[in-house]
Amino acid sequence: MSITNAISGVTAVGGLLLLGGGMMPHNTIQALAAISVFVSAINISGGFLVTKRMLDMFRRKSDPVEHNYLLAIPGTVGIGTMLAAHAAGVPNIYQCGYLFSSLCCIAGIAGLADQTTARLGASMGMTGIVGGISTALAQLSFPPAVFAQAMILLGSATAIGGTIGHNVPITELPQTVAAFHALVGVAASLTSIASFMGTGNPDGLHKVACFLGSAIGAITVTGSLAAYFKLAGIIKNGYDLPMKNVINRPLMAGNIAAFAALMGTASHGVGLSAVCGTAVLTAVLGWNITNSIGSADMPVAITVLNSYSGWALCAEGFMLNNPMLTIVGSLIGSSGAILSYIMCKAMNRSLGNVIFGSYAELGGEMAKVEGTHTESTSTEVSEMLA
Repeated sequence: MSITNAISGVTAVGGLLLLGGGMMPHNTIQALAAISVFVSAINISGGFLVTKRMLDMFRRKSDPVEHNYLLAIPGTVGIGTMLAAHAAGVPNIYQCGYLFSSLCCIAGIAGLADQTTARLGASMGMTGIVGGISTALAQLSFPPAVFAQAMILLGSATAIGGTIGHNVPITELPQTVAAFHALVGVAASLTSIASFMGTGNPDGLHKVACFLGSAIGAITVTGSLAAYFKLAGIIKNGYDLPMKNVINRPLMAGNIAAFAALMGTASHGVGLSAVCGTAVLTAVLGWNITNSIGSADMPVAITVLNSYSGWALCAEGFMLNNPMLTIVGSLIGSSGAILSYIMCKAMNRSLGNVIFGSYAELGGEMAKVEGTHTESTSTEVSEMLA
């Protein structure tokens, strides 16, 4: 989960594609893009450092010395070749750069499937992210002022993320991963809204991609924050939303209505209201559902949120016509879904039971026991049902 979360910070590429202004953004679209780049870079540096610290927990003194830093040599050669081709005006070199970065990200996630290749996988993932950001910077050929803005955003956020990842206690690493998930959701939602704002006459595909990016990103934000608060022991009784057991269906109906309004109108203002409105509705839905999941099931919830961040990234790829975002997003989304299925199967439960169990099974009876289902383990819930 940690490595896929770090790689999903490639949402920085989406923000870079919309960046503009000068040393500072000049309008709302550029400001939203700048925020996306900033929070994505925090997630990247912090996520990879958290991954490294997690892997260090399983390192033995007898393990052979690793030289994964040597991977920087082919990585530098690949990125340097792409930049040289950019300077020479070679056509389609950016697609090659994105493909190179995508393959590195795929190899990074594949490497984490086995302990013997995990550290190499983390290094491959970092190479892919650096390659993707470098390709985006080269493709856009920013004026000096905008390039300086991009580097300030990336540099300062990298320092902040590294500080968080380095200083967080070992016992708090799981909830830190959940908190970093929220940053990916923020970047995906803001980029989707900014992209719609900057497109005067969006076609059907762009509308759908903006809607999904905004909705999935928002549910990732609040769901991840709820998971963080629960794992950190911050949430206590009293954080439930009013009428929490009956508002999910109206929220879903509201999202359907927003999508219908978006696809059925030629008005840019109505469409933007629908895209922003679904972000609000799904944000409430994400908090309500995740806050109602028992603490013992929270690891599964985090893997589901991880999958959400991937699909939001995938939607962003279609929206911005960027192959790297689409490839990496679909990879993260599918891997998170598979991991969720494996974890549920190990518990002999269905994913729907874990995510919606407190509503589907307990119904109104659970509402009578204040806050009980938010802290109950699976065993305790079964005893209550009996």
